[in-house]
Amino acid sequence: MDFVGAIKAGFKNYANFRGVASRPEYWYWILFITLASLVGSAFGTSMPMSGISNLFSAATLVPSAAISIRRLRDAGYSWTWVLSLIPGLVIFFYGVFAIAIKLVNSRLLENPGLNLEEFLQSDVFQSFLSGSEVFGLAILTLAGMGLYLIAALILTIFQIMPSKSFEQGNKRIKPQTPVI
Repeated sequence: MDFVGAIKAGFKNYANFRGVASRPEYWYWILFITLASLVGSAFGTSMPMSGISNLFSAATLVPSAAISIRRLRDAGYSWTWVLSLIPGLVIFFYGVFAIAIKLVNSRLLENPGLNLEEFLQSDVFQSFLSGSEVFGLAILTLAGMGLYLIAALILTIFQIMPSKSFEQGNKRIKPQTPVI
């Protein structure tokens, strides 16, 4: 499969979570998403295009998930490996939201007239940072990010693996009927 064919297949099978996706189909799709994101980011810095970039990201979320699941199935792995990303994300976002709530509940946001240097050297900010609770939440947030990155690395390794046929032990695809 070539680059254009992979893009067409990605949009043609927009929400198709059944079947398989070959390595070229998956990696050409990833290349397309990466290049489109880079172009959107480049234009987003010079023009008000961030809305279009965000819309593109949202529009390609479902086909990206579908291709990832089909690729895992083609390599002989269960789609449930995608769920391994969830615990890291939950822990990360819990930490971020808990720190944000602590920040809102603190007195840090009461004096908006401070410049950045004064703000960073203020006693209120220093006491906020020295709190053991905020430090613990920061460690929790970093642990969640690390857990997510480890799961993403494992998924990437699984998606690099070569395709397996039913005869090679891939029980997630139907056996091919013999030609008579």
